[in-house]
Amino acid sequence: MTRNTHRRSSRADRRYDIDEVTPGRFVVRDLRAAPLLKTEGDLEGRLFTLHSQRRDGLLARLRERGLRVRTLDDRIRTLPRLPHPPVPGAGAWQPLPPDERWSVFDPSHLDWIPATVEDRDGQAMVFVHAGQIVRRRRGRRAPAYALVEPGAGLRTIDETAALLLGYAQAAPAIPALQARRDGERIVLPLHPLPPPHHAFLRGLAETRRDGLAIEHRAWMLAQAVYASLGVRLELAGHDSS
Repeated sequence: MTRNTHRRSSRADRRYDIDEVTPGRFVVRDLRAAPLLKTEGDLEGRLFTLHSQRRDGLLARLRERGLRVRTLDDRIRTLPRLPHPPVPGAGAWQPLPPDERWSVFDPSHLDWIPATVEDRDGQAMVFVHAGQIVRRRRGRRAPAYALVEPGAGLRTIDETAALLLGYAQAAPAIPALQARRDGERIVLPLHPLPPPHHAFLRGLAETRRDGLAIEHRAWMLAQAVYASLGVRLELAGHDSS
């Protein structure tokens, strides 16, 4: 078992007897499954690699025996879904606290962009609209997130809620995003994702400067993750299907 697989299996939910950690590879916590598994692939210690084409039938038989099975598709179905988008409203200037940098989520680019800041009578002021999602940074501290409410008040939210709201705002007109081939891997586009969605994809990917690089067999899973955010993910130069 590789170091990466050890790390993934240690994070896996131990409520499950058989837990898929990468496409076709499972951590097995209940060895009552061993007789069935050995006829469909390789079982090495607690790691099972599926080679058979009878995946669905195998999973059904395991469940019929009372074993708790979780697949990667099951995990995608539990990712948080988009909320109702906040309604855009009027804009207002707010004092910018010392040493803070504000960004707002831009639904048209699915990314953070600097907020508009001006010096007004010696005071740094930042312009925000009701319904905008704000990221606030101070030095090397972790960023804080907020939803701008009517009257320019800020309601503190976490990063997951912030990005889900941002994607919800973008959903009506969001363009397809392009992934690209790089040898034996597919590199996903560089856009911020809600932490649960990013963590799921990172578990399947090699993290590189130019993005997360997945194996081709994880492509449909990546598409499903993006689809849960209202985004169609396409492979540049190829039919997205």
